[in-house]
Amino acid sequence: MARIPEEVIDHVRTQADIVDIIGNYVQLKKQGRNYSGLCPFHGEKTPSFSVSPEKQIFHCFGCGKGGNVFSFLMEHDGLTFVEAVKKVAEMSHLDVEIELPEERDTAHLPKETSETAKMVEMHQLTAKLYHYILMETEEGAAALTYLKERGMSEQMMATFQIGFAPNHHATITSFLEKRGMDLQLAGAAGLLSERDDGQMVDRFRNRIMFPITNDRGQIIAFSGRLFDRDDGPKYLNSPETPIFNKRRTLFHFSEARQAIRKQEEITLMEGFMDVISAEEAGVQNAVASMGTSLTEEHADLIKRLTSRAIICYDGDRAGIEAAFKAGTLLVERNRLDVFVLQLPAGKDPDDFIRASGVDKFKEIYKQQRMTWTAFKIHYLRRERNLQNETDQIGYIDDCLREIAKLDQAVERELYLKQLAEEFELTIETLKQQLQQSIKTNQKARQTASYNEPPIDDSLMGLMPQEDTEMLYSFEQPTQKLSAHTTAEQQLMKAMMESRDSFLLIKQLLGETQFYHDNYQALYTYLIGYFAEGNEADPNKFMDSVGDAAMKGLISSLEMVISPEEQGRIQFEDYIISLKRFKLEQKKKELEQELAGYNRDNDKENEIRVMLEIVQLNRQLNSGQLD
Repeated sequence: MARIPEEVIDHVRTQADIVDIIGNYVQLKKQGRNYSGLCPFHGEKTPSFSVSPEKQIFHCFGCGKGGNVFSFLMEHDGLTFVEAVKKVAEMSHLDVEIELPEERDTAHLPKETSETAKMVEMHQLTAKLYHYILMETEEGAAALTYLKERGMSEQMMATFQIGFAPNHHATITSFLEKRGMDLQLAGAAGLLSERDDGQMVDRFRNRIMFPITNDRGQIIAFSGRLFDRDDGPKYLNSPETPIFNKRRTLFHFSEARQAIRKQEEITLMEGFMDVISAEEAGVQNAVASMGTSLTEEHADLIKRLTSRAIICYDGDRAGIEAAFKAGTLLVERNRLDVFVLQLPAGKDPDDFIRASGVDKFKEIYKQQRMTWTAFKIHYLRRERNLQNETDQIGYIDDCLREIAKLDQAVERELYLKQLAEEFELTIETLKQQLQQSIKTNQKARQTASYNEPPIDDSLMGLMPQEDTEMLYSFEQPTQKLSAHTTAEQQLMKAMMESRDSFLLIKQLLGETQFYHDNYQALYTYLIGYFAEGNEADPNKFMDSVGDAAMKGLISSLEMVISPEEQGRIQFEDYIISLKRFKLEQKKKELEQELAGYNRDNDKENEIRVMLEIVQLNRQLNSGQLD
């Protein structure tokens, strides 16, 4: 079986962000120093799944599963260790070569799996060629000048791997053919087209090329933009392929993921240039849909990362309609907190930044967001003549229905005051009407609740995150531990985290064993780990332990908080506590045995056990516990 060099494993392990990786599968929310969410391995309503970015481990306090970034993917996706390391490297955008073992090589994988891997490779190579042509050749000079005149820096071109497809039918065709690539497969991947005579030719020509990545950062498609003529669609996207589905793909999503999580919000835009200009302006959490309206699949992708979205679409009529549709989806289906940013004069973000500058955009971005309710109230004015009494009444009634959906009395009061001032009405009148809207909303909710089937708790782990978010709070499970369990935890944790502590505690323990079998088993693993010359590293130690239960125990120990300074005195106290507990347990067993001999009137054994109990009492009272 093939092995990955230890230095490669260490590099991937240390460079990967476990919060980022697991965040693709679980919606995580910050809780103190860690992140919490609903466990993906068992059904639960209250989150007991915790991820530590500091220690790069996860642990579920409910089902006991735990481990590092590799073991998460092994458990969740059913991967081997080598496959998990390879996938973590890909998801972390690390440029390392990892060959799969022979028994799991692509020749033995389903046809579609091996073919899709080749399709991704073709796209990666093609993107590099397009970028080189743009930046370094005479053919790309006009496109390069156009981009610079639009205010795009070469740094942004490199960051987004923007390229240029020359006006020739066989640039990519010849490029892939020389590398032994299957041209029919390249056609299925959307890079080439087939003529009537069967000849394969380049799909994209004389266009500025924007690579599209999946949520793992792999290039899976392109969007080509015309820049010097109008004889065709402004943007030409790759067709739907086995690796590209525009309903499931957001431009710049993988690259923006860390910024989204850090800022706890995502910015939705309509175009590639909007996202690129926003990135250059310092707004690094921006993404765009692929020439389509925001889909349910997009919304679910967003929900995995954050619960707040800022919609910054074009300010024209079409952009306002798109913002309304996207916001409605995110609020009503996914329960996100939505804000809308409308730029002056109906401009899109790219045009506005180029015309008004980065600082002005940042100012508006931070200070002029409309709440979703404010946007809807503004939206409801459209195509209404508010000088007309009938339109006025209809508009006020619609606004009150929206205000009635708000939970906070302060918010309701704010919007009621705005309506009262605009239409010269009293707050009291509006409140009376509002109560009717609130009752209507409550009846609608009760009807919807009555018609919904009861929730099957056994399926909670399989339900979409948005369906369960309101059912739980992010509280860590706490329990009072016995002194001997605390002693075992602190001793084992100290040994895993320091080789010196391991050697000292091993000497102090002598022949003493841990009371719990799983701790004793883990101690045995640790002895073997250090015997192989390894340094103290709980994450690496976890990879050396094949048993899933042991991985869970290691992760649980790493979640335990230890005193800041621990040394020989503390370790001796822990060992004394452990020894005392074991003697006390032995005493309880003897007392039960003595009661049995009393019942049986077995004097000989009764005297023998009584003497043993007396001896144990002496040991416990004197502190001579060995």
